[in-house]
Amino acid sequence: MRRLRYKNDMSVDAAQNPLALDPRSVAELVRASLRDNEHAAWDAVGALHWRGTREVLNAARNLCRSDDPFRRARGADILGQLGIPDRTFPNECFASLSDLLAESDDRVLFSVILALQHLDRIRAAPLVLPFMHHVNDNIRYAVAVALGSIESEDAIEALLALMMDRDGEVRNWATFGLGQQSDADSPTIRTALANRLDDRDEDVRYEAICGLGRRGDDRAIPFLKTLLHDDPDDIFAREAAAKLVGLEVGHDSSTSDLLGVLQRRQRWIRRFR
Repeated sequence: MRRLRYKNDMSVDAAQNPLALDPRSVAELVRASLRDNEHAAWDAVGALHWRGTREVLNAARNLCRSDDPFRRARGADILGQLGIPDRTFPNECFASLSDLLAESDDRVLFSVILALQHLDRIRAAPLVLPFMHHVNDNIRYAVAVALGSIESEDAIEALLALMMDRDGEVRNWATFGLGQQSDADSPTIRTALANRLDDRDEDVRYEAICGLGRRGDDRAIPFLKTLLHDDPDDIFAREAAAKLVGLEVGHDSSTSDLLGVLQRRQRWIRRFR
């Protein structure tokens, strides 16, 4: 179930996007969205997002009222990104999705949480927070995704807790959400990121390194050096390294220059601290 998001060209130029030009009717697209072929189903969902009409809104709402949890989940998938590039009927979509938070089916709840954050992360945050301790790994994963970049005290505390989750993908997204999507900074946040530097999951370690570097924390230096040696074109590692050494984002320093500055800073730390 995890990360079952369709991947399509989200260009705002409808004349060049095949999903925007899909000739099928809304009813045909809804039927296609319910098929077993996952790729074809998500293409249909994407076409409905582009269509973004009240007819689509009503069709998705009807799915949300179905007795079948799969159909309810699909209705939530459609409502979450209805209207591209600009959301259509956002308040009506948000209200319909909020009503589904009382769901007992985990598949539906997973789709609802992700859909709400697509519509309005700030409004969604207090609604999804109660699910941060849910027994289902996918639900906690959805909460971690939804809270990324939210800098309220409650959201930060939730992400700090989810960074220690038993599930690697939950830790990954919580660490990414706090480390890279958010600019919040405190000794507690830095300690939490530093604690993930030896996480058993490679992706979690990567997010912790970048998060510490973005906050100018010298504990990231040896790890950033390794990342940049292994991949000189890693834009996130480059950005973190630049911030750590006090360069503005977008500075045109080469990776070799960044490595040199990191090396000199590391030597200074060893000598004078």
